[in-house]
Amino acid sequence: MGSGGGSLLPERDIIAGLDIGTSKVCAIIAERGQFGEVSIIGVGTSPSHGLKKGMVVNLDKTVQAISAAVDSAQRMAGVPIESVYVGIAGGHISSFNSHGVVAVINENEITERDVKRVIDAAKVVAIPNDRQIIHVIPRDFTVDTCRGIKDPEGMAGKRLEVVVHIVTGAVAAIQNMVKCVERAGLVVEDLILQPIASCTSVLTPEEQDCATVLIDIGGGTTDLAVTHEGSIIHTAVIPVGGDHFTQDLAFGLRIPFAEAERLKLRYSQPRVKTYTLEQTAATAIPGEYDYSGQFFSNLPEVERDKIASIVKPRAEEVFLLVKKELANLVELGIAPIQCVLTGGASQLPEMEALAQEILGLPVRIGNPESAGGMADYVKSPIYATAIGLVQYACQNSQQNLRPVSAGSGFWADLLLRVKRWFKDFIPLD
Repeated sequence: MGSGGGSLLPERDIIAGLDIGTSKVCAIIAERGQFGEVSIIGVGTSPSHGLKKGMVVNLDKTVQAISAAVDSAQRMAGVPIESVYVGIAGGHISSFNSHGVVAVINENEITERDVKRVIDAAKVVAIPNDRQIIHVIPRDFTVDTCRGIKDPEGMAGKRLEVVVHIVTGAVAAIQNMVKCVERAGLVVEDLILQPIASCTSVLTPEEQDCATVLIDIGGGTTDLAVTHEGSIIHTAVIPVGGDHFTQDLAFGLRIPFAEAERLKLRYSQPRVKTYTLEQTAATAIPGEYDYSGQFFSNLPEVERDKIASIVKPRAEEVFLLVKKELANLVELGIAPIQCVLTGGASQLPEMEALAQEILGLPVRIGNPESAGGMADYVKSPIYATAIGLVQYACQNSQQNLRPVSAGSGFWADLLLRVKRWFKDFIPLD
């Protein structure tokens, strides 16, 4: 980047993440340092009214929410952005594990080309035309008879195998999400599954190495990711989230949804977490501020035990559904040893204890970590996905991330594969 007087200023490496959720849109602008460190320089949030269970149901409202969140983040950061890494989730997401095997071209040394070939072989699976691949995550490689290899490049061997975790989504749902971002004047650098992003921001390296379950309770869905030996081995989306807690409060207390949402936010605030879900004292909730600074002047005085009696059954349902989903890990021979809760609804009182009781695992609340700049300002589970998006992008931007357009789909993916084939086999220089 040039400047006046002929002097040169170092170009800033700016990366932006966009968490488009059912209840809110959050934009994070970060700067990547010389050694890959991430500093948060801008944050913007906006209420979201255009999604249902993670899927776009109103384009205009979603575009408005995206624009508002991004504008706010840009003003705070003092820099404009042109592209974003977008988090994606929703009931249309599905995943499975696949296996690939190839003969090594030169048995004296496995090359990057061999690694790419075996991953491509694992991707050769029957996928309906109305679905597209979002992620192909290598779990581990096998060289001849040696298993459990994380990076086989440079090793000697004749046969290379890989097990990958493949995440797919509905083409229409993905295109609608991308279309909203593009209508807001931005380019989608890549789509990243939201629980994978959250894993990046809230799990420690030790937790990623162990069989750890991440539970991200968002507005419309509860997203799961299971890590083992540094890789994602299982993902799932449960169609129950924080909005269901709000609906229960609205119905049980006979108040409007918006009022129930503000009441839930007040009930979630850290300073009152000493009250348990079984609290019997008739303690009224006074007027307070929510996360956007609005004063709760018109909230009804509701006894905490009344709120607890409404919230707890829904929380139990969430964790019972999680427990049912985790039963699928038996096929992988993996037994989870710990759990990390994140997302807005994880801040409800006693969620940690209730999860531990139902899942039978040690549980902690996960806040975003390992980010500089304004990291303390956004050190809350509600920002886990957005921060994870920029961290994941920084870690993987030189690997498999690629620009996405609303025209992406089967034919676009096929064209991309053909272009890559020509690039591999026909040198351009």
